[in-house]
Amino acid sequence: MLMRFGAKNFFCFKDWVEIDLTFNSKVPDDVRTKGDVAEVLCLKGANSSGKTNALKILSFISSFATKSFDRKPDEELQLDSYFENKDPVEFFVEFSIGTLIYTYELVVTNSSVLSEKLYRKEKRKTLVLERTESEIVKNVLFDSKKEITFRKNASIISTARQYQISEIDPIYHFFDSFVCNVNYSGHRHDFFDHSVLSEYYTKHPDVLEFVKAKIREFDTGVVDISIQSYDNEKSEKRFYPVFTHVNGDKTGSLLYYFESSGTKSLYIHLAFYFLTIRNGGVLVLDEFDINLHPDILPKLLDIFENVESNPKRAQLVFSTHNSDILDRMGKYRTVLFNKEDGASYCYRLDELPPEVVRNDRPIEPLYRSGRLGGVPKL
Repeated sequence: MLMRFGAKNFFCFKDWVEIDLTFNSKVPDDVRTKGDVAEVLCLKGANSSGKTNALKILSFISSFATKSFDRKPDEELQLDSYFENKDPVEFFVEFSIGTLIYTYELVVTNSSVLSEKLYRKEKRKTLVLERTESEIVKNVLFDSKKEITFRKNASIISTARQYQISEIDPIYHFFDSFVCNVNYSGHRHDFFDHSVLSEYYTKHPDVLEFVKAKIREFDTGVVDISIQSYDNEKSEKRFYPVFTHVNGDKTGSLLYYFESSGTKSLYIHLAFYFLTIRNGGVLVLDEFDINLHPDILPKLLDIFENVESNPKRAQLVFSTHNSDILDRMGKYRTVLFNKEDGASYCYRLDELPPEVVRNDRPIEPLYRSGRLGGVPKL
């Protein structure tokens, strides 16, 4: 499970920003019912306060750890330092696999990796793998007689995977379980091509059944979805959904393009909810509530918070402008972002004095009043 992550000198973060999903002993038992790590975390703040850039940390690290070896040897990495200064960007991610806790640290520029470290903790934290530029300087993780050639723009995890070093597989699979709708440019409005996804649904009817069930549950007026296909001018087969609506005793069909923005959003995103839950991964969604009615949002959170629907404890880290959800999330699962003099910073609400955010009082009115921060200064 994802436990903590952060970055320094990354986009709008001049100094270290750290986001914590863990619960200490001071967190009430009713919050820690499922364990000491949150399945759901909410990022909140004004426009341009740093929420999306915080999610970019996870997007960059997960992609870099798993796919960087696929890049061309001289291809630059897609990341920006704070106001494009010349200092390297630093990252860390702390996560658990079974009973072991790992910490991955990375120091990198656009053109090359300066340092990578992997720590493992069972009883105590130990450095098990370290790479400095093109050389492994410490390795107690695997015993490989293969001579590894590093690319300056590829991670040690992606490289070891390419060399079929099986000891790296659990680390690789953890980062490979991330699904993100943000990239270097920000929110991906074209998160996934509906035709490609529709073809996927034809091969995985269990995923489609989940999507249909949820869309029906959310009272969109859709009672069924069928997948059709046609051959385009290049004789390529293209797939598309047809949505069936019932109004009284009348039945009608709509193509994807004519459906509401909310229904189209659900058709795309719900597949990734299902796959993340099934794989025990991490779903990273910027503006997860976009185009959706506020009453639907708790239902989406239920997918992750319900033990029966989420036995592998998959996680959802999301940003939103919806304020009603604050009281659902509470102060232990809400991170607020602010910006001063061009630099962003954040804090979890339980870091504020306990008399400011009390467990027995609503959070949403406090937030709207500006007493907690994270609101635009209009």
